[in-house]
Amino acid sequence: YMSSERKLAADLGYASPIHNTIKDTHKCFNDCSNYMLEKIANGPGGVVLATHNIESGKLAAAKAHELGIGKVNHKMEFAQLYGMSEALSFGLSNAGFQVSKYMPFGPVETVMPYLLRRAEENRGVLAASGFDRQLMRKELVRRVKASVL
Repeated sequence: YMSSERKLAADLGYASPIHNTIKDTHKCFNDCSNYMLEKIANGPGGVVLATHNIESGKLAAAKAHELGIGKVNHKMEFAQLYGMSEALSFGLSNAGFQVSKYMPFGPVETVMPYLLRRAEENRGVLAASGFDRQLMRKELVRRVKASVL
């Protein structure tokens, strides 16, 4: 979709909405997260920060803490696509933040292109899935031991 978005923008005479590098994408997300967290800290509204990037999650959690938004707060929560970034979801939840997982649904011809796009965008996250499985296995063992004792 990145090439089609760039082509569409060029055809319409607009600048490309796609960042040139993943580093630029993360910087934009982090800057926007900071801005939104500052806006909701002492005002109305709320925000859902949806990221698969562990560093972005850590930065947003630290900023929320710094602003006194706190944990399990109805003003903010984190979200990730179901099956991705389980380590991030688990870490944020363990730190006391509200975390949601979302699962797209609908006709296969609609959902599959979306999921393939997300997978392509998050190749690095998918590579970390072995780490996610290791953490889930460790948590499962911890829960089994806790229920037996």
